[in-house]
Amino acid sequence: MGGLGFPALDPIGMKVQMRRYRLKEGTREAFQRVFLETIVPLRQATGFQILGAYWLSERDFLWFVAHEDFEQAEAAYYQHPERQKVDPRQFLEALETQFVERLL
Repeated sequence: MGGLGFPALDPIGMKVQMRRYRLKEGTREAFQRVFLETIVPLRQATGFQILGAYWLSERDFLWFVAHEDFEQAEAAYYQHPERQKVDPRQFLEALETQFVERLL
């Protein structure tokens, strides 16, 4: 099994994005609830594969998301009515995203 209880996935042929967040002090529990209850299900509903999600420290969070047509799926995700009801940025002090290239 992969991260978050999902099957391990092989992202060959998919565009993979690393997302790293630095949370505001004291927001970990609320962020984690929104992430698990809203963000993950919506990403999956719009065809994304969650490759893993990790706590690096109390305030640092790292996760990887993949899709064959990342830009189109990303637009659908952000336009989804359920996504527009939440704003995870309220928990974030800093955000870094970067597409990564598979080595192994």
